[in-house]
Amino acid sequence: MRVPFRQQATGYDCAPTSLINALCYLFKRAQLPPYVVHRVYKDSLDHAAARGTSSQAIMEMGHWLSCYREKRFDKFAVESSYIYGSEVHLRPTSEIVTCLGDGGAALICVHVSRYDRHCLLGLRYEGGWLYCYEPHPRTRRFIDCAAVQFIEPTAIHAPNVRIRGDWLEKDFEQVVYPHDRKYVFGSIDNRECLLLKRIHQKVPP
Repeated sequence: MRVPFRQQATGYDCAPTSLINALCYLFKRAQLPPYVVHRVYKDSLDHAAARGTSSQAIMEMGHWLSCYREKRFDKFAVESSYIYGSEVHLRPTSEIVTCLGDGGAALICVHVSRYDRHCLLGLRYEGGWLYCYEPHPRTRRFIDCAAVQFIEPTAIHAPNVRIRGDWLEKDFEQVVYPHDRKYVFGSIDNRECLLLKRIHQKVPP
């Protein structure tokens, strides 16, 4: 059985929620070790009073997931890659595009204001659009822009927003209007993304 995507419970748990959604996208319920869910929430909300997740926590969680194995859940095996800075882009050589094309998922960090960042789950890149699951419900009142479109999910693992690639990549530092800083990667130095793929275990002969 597949577990549907979930929304974040507060204004601060977008990273662990998107990470759990990524695992639900890659694995069935019976394949997910409960200890993994425990560790995601325990170790992700590491800012003061659990108000957000640091880059260090995202990077370390990716490494931990790559190493984790449990005999009772032998189908759970993840390959993760933490990319940052100039590695985070959507050009033809993009590691994000390659990962999504191979059936993986991407924890995408974007800005929602000049200083506030937010995590989405990237699902596919198609026709110049990045299709994502936004764990924080939004409407056009948040951003009314042709380059960011909220869409109705058509399945339990379907995207609910799509963002044009050139909007994500635009020059963050030269933006004039506040809404133009929403759903963008931001300056090169602050970009980060966690790529996740399922490792399909070989069946012994």
